[in-house]
This record gives sequence, structure tokens and C-alpha cells, in this order.
Amino acid sequence: MKKKQNELIQYLSRQNRTVKSTELANVLQISARSVKNYVSEINLLYDKKIILSSRQGYQINRQISYNLLLNENSDSALPQTGEERAFYIIKQLILEHTSSLNLFDLCDYLCISYSTIKSGIGKMNKTFSAYHVEFICKNNCVQIVGSEKDKRRLISYIINEESNARFLDIQQLGECFCNIDVESLHKTLFSTFKKHNYYLNDFAAVNILLQLLILIDRNLAGNELNVGETVLSIENQTEFLLLQELFEQLENQFLLHLNPYEKFEIHMLIKANATSSLPASKTELKKLIGNEFLSLTDYYVAQVNNHYLIDLSDERFTTPFTLHLENLILRAKLGRFTSNPLAESIKLNNPIIFDIAIYIGLDLMERYNLSINEDEIAFLAIHIGAEIERQNMSLTKIRTVLLCPNYRNISTELLNNLLFNFGNQLDIIGNVYAENDLKNLSFSLLLTTVPLNQPYNCDVVQISPFNLNTQYNMIYNTILKRQDTNKNKTLRTNFHTFFESDLFLINPKLNNREQILHYLCEILKQKEYVDKDFESSVLKRENAATTAFGNIAIPHSVDMNAVKTSVSVAISKSGFQWGGNTVYVVFLLAINKADKTTFRELYESLASLFGDENIILEIRKCNSFKDFEQLIYNHTSPPKTI
Repeated sequence: MKKKQNELIQYLSRQNRTVKSTELANVLQISARSVKNYVSEINLLYDKKIILSSRQGYQINRQISYNLLLNENSDSALPQTGEERAFYIIKQLILEHTSSLNLFDLCDYLCISYSTIKSGIGKMNKTFSAYHVEFICKNNCVQIVGSEKDKRRLISYIINEESNARFLDIQQLGECFCNIDVESLHKTLFSTFKKHNYYLNDFAAVNILLQLLILIDRNLAGNELNVGETVLSIENQTEFLLLQELFEQLENQFLLHLNPYEKFEIHMLIKANATSSLPASKTELKKLIGNEFLSLTDYYVAQVNNHYLIDLSDERFTTPFTLHLENLILRAKLGRFTSNPLAESIKLNNPIIFDIAIYIGLDLMERYNLSINEDEIAFLAIHIGAEIERQNMSLTKIRTVLLCPNYRNISTELLNNLLFNFGNQLDIIGNVYAENDLKNLSFSLLLTTVPLNQPYNCDVVQISPFNLNTQYNMIYNTILKRQDTNKNKTLRTNFHTFFESDLFLINPKLNNREQILHYLCEILKQKEYVDKDFESSVLKRENAATTAFGNIAIPHSVDMNAVKTSVSVAISKSGFQWGGNTVYVVFLLAINKADKTTFRELYESLASLFGDENIILEIRKCNSFKDFEQLIYNHTSPPKTI
């Protein structure tokens, strides 16, 4: 249940009368229409008339709501630890725009004593002292005192911490800012950046989105920034036009006024997170920013390779990193840094990456005789981590080349468009202007805007450089086919590595899931492919959540601790009972840790291939390992070239 829905039920539960929608809207700080929607959602969610409505307003069904609130406010739902209670209080004071909270009400809601709440607030002043805010208790109420800028930094930190170090997404942000149309803001952000050829990676997009949501939320509640820098020093015309349009979009869409301080905050936010249309070569980059930062990036790439044995030489890293270095030094000289709510999380969860960033940061501070804070160090770590992740993801992304003559900059604009829309699926290794430039490149997908003079042993899709949005389905369908081909290639080329006739059973006389798993585990143990604890680990995973879906089951161990990656197979023409499912084929996966990438590809390939009912019918007709092998080869052969 959403937080506002729970608050709606709690408020109605305290009233012995019918409550008008306007009153509820005022109490919950939402619109009257939202009240109506929440009531409908609550009744629909529990398939009961929990809230009764009439012309006079709304009234709670007390018999039902008592049990509902009991469940919603059980020990598992309430903040339990001191940190959780602190986060709850801060969110109430900042996100809910409450000037003060009554201590006795907090005691009742959190089910703790008065002394505990007072002690907790005292600890909060120490815990959050770095944010330069203070929690003051007066007349049995607690309020937060501090600058608007520091309050925004604090709530940004809280939201990221509550995500449990996971990557924030739109749904989570929507739950935090339920009075703002997060989806609409997200679309506005991307469309504006796309229009001006600015590129956002996934982290940068969410980071900007979070900071803008905090800015909008606080601004709408009358909490504007009133201190800080106001001068927008913008030399780049493209950046100037982007900012002007973004300011206008935000003010019109959310009916707010951005003062010079707010505009400066947004400008700094974009400089720290967004990258303009990247120069196509080092020569263009040198023209843009000069040789100083290019040489500096080359130096760091060499040092990281020497000290950490990590290769950061790819231009997809060096170009945006060089641009970021220039902006970072500029901000450092001005003493105006951008906050990074994930700094602590990056430091704790990615120590090697953060250590590399510290190494670079210390050199920058000594080289330029300036100070760089931990938040900015974390941004360096994000660039480094993103490149390492890109290299890992490139193993599964489709190696792609774009062939498009660059008349009037068409090729560059098309490349940016493809990166915006397909950057997570395509590893675009080249952007060439003539067919002759394809000779020395290795790729699986060729996107071309011109007819080709010769055939190529890969997927080829001819597209128009204009109106790419009308061609998304064609490109996306090709991507899906190529991804299936890549997964199937793992299955096909490694068939005799994964599968053996000794690990293959047809119509074994076994009655239930436990017997099948025991038998398949035993034959793996006999071949010394797994250890004695393998079966218990498989059962532990299976008992947590069934691995059966449709008419197949793909059980596997909790840990990837097999001596050799192998698959034992059991096929039944009449079907095995597997909990509530009837399955006709069981693939028991034993995975060695060194093959963890292979595990994902193998799992997805088996799930995709045997999720087809027609394939299930075919496998039920298999009478030998040879039949099974032929079936796999028949259905994993590469598709014809487009």
C-alpha cells in the first residue's frame, strides 16, 4: 500500500464522521482528484469496501480497516531501528513539508517511549552534522533548522540510502514524490537533452531526475534557495540553449518560478552529469578544449593501467572523462562543487574503483593546488566504474557499426539518436562514412543508410537517417533476433561441453521433484562434477522459489561452486509433477564460478527455446541423446542475413 493511501485510512479511522474530499486533500496535501483515485485503488486492492463514499464525503468501514491497519502497522512495517526512525522523521519534515512534529504523536506511531524519541533526536544531530542541519525540540515538538540547500542535500542522501544501495528507478522516485508527475518530468528531461544532442547515461539521468524532483518539490512548497552563486557562465551556445529550454519547460510544466540561485543549481547539476554530443575524434576534442586535459587523461589512463592493470584507453571513456575533468577543475577553482548522494555507497561497495578515483583526485589537487571533496571524487569513480561496466556489458551487447555519409552532420545526429534509444543493447564500435571503411571492422549488426555493394556475413538493416522513431520496431526486432542468436550460439557451440549422454535420462521411473533432483545430483556427483553439498544447495534454492515455469524446470544451486559446468537432463513423455506444475523436461545446471556469464546465457537460452510449446512437443518425442542434440542444433542455427 502506498504511503498516502495508508495515511488516508489512518485519518479516516480517527474521525467519527463523514469527511469531505476537500478536507482530506488539505490534510494529505494532495488534490481532491487524487483522494478519489486513492479511495478507488484501496477498495480495488483489497476487493472490499474499506472506504465508503457518498455525496457527503468518505467514511471508513471500521471493522475491515482495523485489521487492515493492524497488518500495515505491524512490527515489520514500522521503522524498527534508530536509523529507520531518523529517516522517517526527516522525510516527514522535508518531503511532507511539515514545520514540526509532535513528539507524543511520534511515540504513538513508532510505538516507542518518550525518552527513546528524545534520545534518538539527540543522536540525529550528531549523525547528520555533516549536512549542517539541527533538530530542535521545543514545546514537545521537533523541527529541522538549516539552510534550504543543506536540507536538499540531506533528503537526497536519505532517498538514496533507503534504496539499499540499489540503483534508483522511476518507480521508487514516484513513491517518494507522489505529488509530482515523475514520469512526465522524466520524458521532458530526455526529450530536451535529446533535442540538443546531450547524452545521459543511466546513472546521470536518475541523478539529475532526483535532484530536480527535490528542487521542484521544495520550490512548490515555498522553500526556494536564497543563497549561493547566480552567474551562469556559459560559453557553449548549445549548452545555453539547452538550459534556457529546460528552465522554460520546468516553469511551465510545474507552474513554478526559478530564481537565479535555482537556475545556477540546475546549471551545475547538468555540467556534472550530462555530456554534450561527443566529438568524433581526438582532433575535434582538442579543438574544443585544448591539449591540457587531453594529455592529462592520457597520463591517468597509463597510470591506471600500470598500477591497477585496468585498461581505460577506449575513446568512449577518454572523451567524456576529459570533458568532465575540464568541468571539475573549473568548479574546484570556483569552490563550487556538485553533491553526489551516492558517494558513500560507491566508496563502500566499490573500493577498488573508488581507490582509483582517489588516486586521480589526489594528483589533481596537488597538480592544481586546489581542494576536491569526496562527492567529486565519487563522480570520477562513476566514470571509471561505468567504463568497467561497459566493458563487461559489451560481452552481451551487440557489436554494431553505423554506415552513414556525414553530409550536414547527419551521421553524428543519427549516432546520438541511436545511443539515446538503443545504448543499452548496442555496442556501437564504429561510425563510418563510406562502405570501404568497413573492411577492418568486426561486427554482428550493420545499420546503414545507403545501399551496399556487397553482401556481409551479419545482420544488416537499412534505415533512413530521418524519422528514426518510425523505424524503432524494425531495429528493436532485429536486436531481439540477434540477442537470441547470441544466446543460442552459447548453447550450440558449447553443447558437448555442457551436455553428455551419461547425464541424459528419458522416462526415468521417478515420482516427484525430490526424487528427480536426487537422481540428477547423484549422477553429477558420480562424475565428480559437483561436491557432496551440491544437492542440499539445489534444494535450498528450489525451496526458496520454484524453478519451474510453463512445462520445463531449470533447477540450479544457490552457489556457483561446481567443479565443471554441466547440465544433467531428464525428459518425460507423460510429465513430472513439480509442485503445482507438470513439466516434461528438467535441466539441472551445475555452474562453475568461472562460467558465471555463461550461466546467464545458458539459462536464458534454455528458457527461451523450451518456452515454446512446439519445442516441448518435439522434445517429448526424443528417444535418444542424439535426437536431443539434433533438436538443439535445428533450433539454434543462426538466422539468415537481412
